[in-house]
Amino acid sequence: MACDNDPNHPPPAKRSASPDRSATTIDSLGDDIILEIFLRLPCFTALVRAAFTRRAWRRAVASSPSFRRRFRELHRAPFLGVFFSPVNDDDARDVLVFPPFAPSRCPDRDLAGVIRSGDFFLTSIPVSPGAAPSWDMVDCRGGFVLLGDWTAESYAVLNPSTRKVHGFFDIPWDILVHHCGYHPILHDTHLICSDEDPMSFRVICLVHDDSFMMRVAVFSSATREWSVLPWVEASPRPHCEGFCFERGVEESESDCKYFCIEKGTQDSGLFIYWPFKSRKSFIMLDTSTMELSVAQLPLHLKNRDHIHSFVIGDTEDGLPCIVYAAKFNIGVLLRNADDGYERWVLDRLHSLKEQVGRVLRALPDYISGLNVTAIRNGYVYLKTVGLHDNPQAPCWFFSLCLETMELGKVLKTIYDSDMHPYNMPWPPCLVGDYGRFADEAAPGSTKCPGAVET
Repeated sequence: MACDNDPNHPPPAKRSASPDRSATTIDSLGDDIILEIFLRLPCFTALVRAAFTRRAWRRAVASSPSFRRRFRELHRAPFLGVFFSPVNDDDARDVLVFPPFAPSRCPDRDLAGVIRSGDFFLTSIPVSPGAAPSWDMVDCRGGFVLLGDWTAESYAVLNPSTRKVHGFFDIPWDILVHHCGYHPILHDTHLICSDEDPMSFRVICLVHDDSFMMRVAVFSSATREWSVLPWVEASPRPHCEGFCFERGVEESESDCKYFCIEKGTQDSGLFIYWPFKSRKSFIMLDTSTMELSVAQLPLHLKNRDHIHSFVIGDTEDGLPCIVYAAKFNIGVLLRNADDGYERWVLDRLHSLKEQVGRVLRALPDYISGLNVTAIRNGYVYLKTVGLHDNPQAPCWFFSLCLETMELGKVLKTIYDSDMHPYNMPWPPCLVGDYGRFADEAAPGSTKCPGAVET
């Protein structure tokens, strides 16, 4: 018994209890709990890292379109940079032309890795010997970019973040001429993508004749074919009221018989809008039903001397909105449906002159205001307007958060050009094939196309 109290002979250690196999571990959590946890991650790149940790987690994200939709509602798609339309140079027709890309300089190393591993110089597009294509940036949506070579009359669609070319196809002149009986006017082209099926796309072309008849041609990535919808008359017919922009002459309302429309914009609700240059009305295409109609523009936009530019898009909550610029003043119109009658109302009006001066540290004398160029994921993209048309004068591009109305500088160039913001799409390994798990990585590998670079 004395040995029990001898410090030189301590009692034997007690055996540890057997593990409780009924205890909850991370592997025992169901997909619904895992996805609820993922919704609380701070950003998109954090979700990508977490999903690639375990194959079961990646399968849960890939097989749930509803989760991806909810996540994007809480976390905006990360901004990676801007594509610019190349500057036209008639003296360099035999030189290869591709849209330049300016990357975002944010400190997020994961986003920087996506840019480094992608093909934002568009080298994936093959060039035939002796050919000198002149590719223009037509549209940029859902990770896809739509390029147009107007000399060869062809389009190309690719995803720079995954380095994948999704096809080349010609402008369907033969189909359009067959249906029209003559050569119609191809006014504008747009790229339509869907969060429900991020691996597919459609290309929408607005076509019109010499009067007020219009129709759309649609290219589907599923069928790889074009379809042409019937003619629709623009009713009620708009009027130019004085100056016909299409013909460049003064005309009365009754004499104007030509389409005078601007380039279109679209919102996340998949509506495309083409405003008439008279600033009275706009053409609207519902891409879910493919119906064309004409609607009135708000009174705020009809003063051409006051409003420099405007874009129809959507807010951070996915609500339809119109953002316009009047010198340094930025106005936001929202659609209100009080009393069963829909109308556009002014939601806010902010002067950005002080913010522009603070961001640039000093406001140059030759900058007279701002123009609205695009709306993406709750951000408005603006560019400076000069007092004089000087192609060598610096042009600044800014981003404006619609939620906070805070201005940020994107970049500075020496030329004025159309800009196309590019946001990070869902990596292919996190997108299911119509709800099924898409396993594009090699067995046992956590690396997949479009994954952030560690």
